[in-house]
Amino acid sequence: MIRLLQLIPLFGVILLAYWFFVTINVFPQHLNTVLHSFTLPSGVTWKPTWGDLMVMTGVLALYFELFKATRTTEASIFDHMLSTFVLIGYLVVWLIYPWGGNSVFLILAAMSFLDVIAGFTITISSARRDLALGGNL
Repeated sequence: MIRLLQLIPLFGVILLAYWFFVTINVFPQHLNTVLHSFTLPSGVTWKPTWGDLMVMTGVLALYFELFKATRTTEASIFDHMLSTFVLIGYLVVWLIYPWGGNSVFLILAAMSFLDVIAGFTITISSARRDLALGGNL
């Protein structure tokens, strides 16, 4: 199961989840619908929305994707390639489909972009370091 999670771009899963919510008519109409309200110790009431939940899911996915980028295996190259296709999917949906033309979707697309750029950068840096260490032994 963990091996499968290493191969699947998490932003692709988020894109599919977003599309699923579109097909059952939850998004984009209910992105600003409050899920629950919480009273904080300061006395302020916090009211997270569906959109907030999607953005926080994106932040969590970005963390795990950056962690996955530290690997220098052949599977990581495949993961980066799939992540690039997912980014293209985000951009196509954002530009063409009305349900993708909102700030929440654009933020998720921007996180997917960061995933692709940071993933390649971190992997190249890690591989260069591994080659340097291997040459000195």
